[in-house]
Amino acid sequence: MKRICLIIISFLSIISVSNSQQTGDSLFFSPLDSLKPAVDTTVKKGDLDAIVEYSARDSAIFDVDEKKLMLYNEGRLQYKEYDLKAARIILYRENSTLESFGIPDTANTGKYIGTPVFFEGSKKYEGFNVRYNFTTRQGNITMGSTEIEGGYYLGEKIKKVSDDVFFIQNGRYTTCEKYDPDYYFGSPKMKIMQGDKIVAEPVYLYIDDVPVFAIPFGIFPNHSGRSSGIIPPSYGEDATYGRYLSHLGYFWAINDYLDLAVQGNIFTRGRLDLNARFRYVKRYRYNGAIEIGGSRIRLGEEKDIDRYFTDQWRIAATHYQTWDPTTTISANVNFVSSKSYFNTSTNNLPELLLQNAISNISVTKFWEGTPNSISANYFRDQNLTTGEVLERIPGVTFTRSQTYPFRGRSTSLLDLKWYETISYDYGAQLENRRSKTLATDGSGNNYFVNDTRAGIIQSARITAPLKLSEFNISPFFNYTELWYNKYITKTYNPADNKATIQEHSGFKTTRFFNTGIQLNTRIIGIFNTRIFNIRGLRHTITPNISYSFTPDFSDPQWNAYGSYIDSSGREIRYSFFEKEVFGSPPRGEQQSINFSVGNLFEMKTGSTDTTVNKFQLLNIGAAVSYNFAADSLRLSELGISYRTEIASFLSIGGGASFNFYKYKEGIGRINSFLWKTDKRIADMTNFNISLSTTLQGSQYNVADTIEHTNTPEEDEYIGIYGERTVDFTIPWSVSLNYNYNISKPNPSVITKSSNLSGNLSLSLTRNWKLTFSASYDVFGKTFSAPYITIYRDLHCWEMNFNWFPTGSYRGFRFELRIKAPQLQDIKVTKQTNYRGVVY
Repeated sequence: MKRICLIIISFLSIISVSNSQQTGDSLFFSPLDSLKPAVDTTVKKGDLDAIVEYSARDSAIFDVDEKKLMLYNEGRLQYKEYDLKAARIILYRENSTLESFGIPDTANTGKYIGTPVFFEGSKKYEGFNVRYNFTTRQGNITMGSTEIEGGYYLGEKIKKVSDDVFFIQNGRYTTCEKYDPDYYFGSPKMKIMQGDKIVAEPVYLYIDDVPVFAIPFGIFPNHSGRSSGIIPPSYGEDATYGRYLSHLGYFWAINDYLDLAVQGNIFTRGRLDLNARFRYVKRYRYNGAIEIGGSRIRLGEEKDIDRYFTDQWRIAATHYQTWDPTTTISANVNFVSSKSYFNTSTNNLPELLLQNAISNISVTKFWEGTPNSISANYFRDQNLTTGEVLERIPGVTFTRSQTYPFRGRSTSLLDLKWYETISYDYGAQLENRRSKTLATDGSGNNYFVNDTRAGIIQSARITAPLKLSEFNISPFFNYTELWYNKYITKTYNPADNKATIQEHSGFKTTRFFNTGIQLNTRIIGIFNTRIFNIRGLRHTITPNISYSFTPDFSDPQWNAYGSYIDSSGREIRYSFFEKEVFGSPPRGEQQSINFSVGNLFEMKTGSTDTTVNKFQLLNIGAAVSYNFAADSLRLSELGISYRTEIASFLSIGGGASFNFYKYKEGIGRINSFLWKTDKRIADMTNFNISLSTTLQGSQYNVADTIEHTNTPEEDEYIGIYGERTVDFTIPWSVSLNYNYNISKPNPSVITKSSNLSGNLSLSLTRNWKLTFSASYDVFGKTFSAPYITIYRDLHCWEMNFNWFPTGSYRGFRFELRIKAPQLQDIKVTKQTNYRGVVY
């Protein structure tokens, strides 16, 4: 700005001697357009470090006597980051002052055109009159405005006293429209400190030019990014806890990487809530957050029969870190006192329906260029209803993915030897498990049982696939070994006719394996046609047959099972490891053949060779097995699954199972085929089907412009709102899901369930949006968790209405708020539910 001052003073000095001096330094101004300038504009910098450029549509006049430069009609001055546009621009030499203003609009009485627009870098200033002094770098704007961080500052008079400080007389601030806002904050005196804060006294909130709220003074942040400060509270009254002041707190922007927010709710009837959140982040390295919340409720007196005293808390943390390109750390931890915490602290439906609090911490490492990886894990599952807890601390897993030991660097994948297809994979897992389970004593009293178990499991798989013509043959061998530090034994106690269990500590191992062979192929049938735009049909059959063998590891030779004799003289076998973390080896010999077949029907349509569409008509499969080693019921149930889609409109899927053996009351399935006894092939033991669809309304516009001579009132209406049209567009979408299931392992005991759920989204107008979701139990004839939301766009405001009409969480929440995120705490909220104020 000092340079501008020197430039203008030098320019005016040159003008004053231009009549007597025809040679020497030329003017430093450069025209912006091709209009012939009023004076010589040859540029010679001399001691100036930049050029001041100017332009004017009508003329540029240099008044030597008055020592000023005047630009007429669409005048413009540019120097470095400064840019001024106005209908009239005047430069005064005597006081180094610039003045600009608009001119009356002859077509609209009382209106002005060409009002000044002044840019100082990215900052924009507008007004009816702009004055600026290049020496003091101060200025005034009459009826001016400026835009900062998405908001508009307007005032009858704006005075700039330095680069960063402005005074505004009768100013107002809004994030709505600049000159006709739905709301604004007004103050007779405002001081703006750029990059720091805004001070005003007093401050009024106007809605539609009507003052609705006032405070004696206000101090507001005025810089981008986060800033420390008080979190404004809301107040109201709750039917249970009385009057409240909610969400009062403080936000501390510690630095660019850390921040802390603390909030609380205070009630007049014995309730206090506190919540704190600490966040941290370092780009490309790590980020996370820690949240701590608590609620202390004291309803009634200590001697009251119906008093309600409770202390609820929650600790949650998240963390993600890339330690190096091969190592990552992730954590999601959630500790909760009980389910009551969510019932009193949230309106979020997923949290209200939460039954378990899950915590997980993982460290994962892989070795680049190798198939090896390792991970360490902490896992915790807390049942919020019963209080039971299951923990894995730690869980360590090592994995070596599929490896081909007989392949070398020069091996060609197009010409593999049979032994080069042999592969193996290996995995090992260590787990230390702690549990707290709920038990009941003989008197019916509940108590918790704590238990700790640890073990190691190792498993390996070897495959040697071969391809013979169109058939794929794959022999396999699976081996598993278990290591434990505890085991049990059982002895029969004649006194109570029960088995007594003894716990033993000590290292003990066991192992099991199975082997087999698998054969599969693919059969494709194609039928070409030209019927109704159908180009062809394809049927793909994928049969698969396998044989597997598993020994009976309950045999004493495998040292995995023990036995005792009960009162009837029967030998009862049990596993030494039935309580351990990875279980026991399988019991009973298996020599089974498994058969499955898949059928995929597809259709191809198209009018030309380049325009082809493919559709899946039906995907259906079936599977069954036969165990040669079983002493009875060797044939398994037949399982069928199916899936299809009708023109991207309706998706259908499901399955069924069938049993081939006769059912006898009191015994179950007996070793007798239904075909032999009842001349029926099988009993259906289960059937399920699901249907889903999504419908969307047509998007169309029908415009009917009314042709007639408009009245002045209609012309004014059209000038404001545009041509009158009739718009029939109502965007909507509906998703529906139906599930039906019938289960009857016992033909005389049938269990059925049927559920219909749906979601409706409807935009009645461009500003009204309605959503409705619900689930209906067809057999129970009850609705489950219906939920209605209504949204209204109110230009610079927005309205949200959420309603649970029935159920445990019935109630509504109404909120009217300003859209702008920087003013998100300015809102009106009303809610009705028994949980009080929530975060």
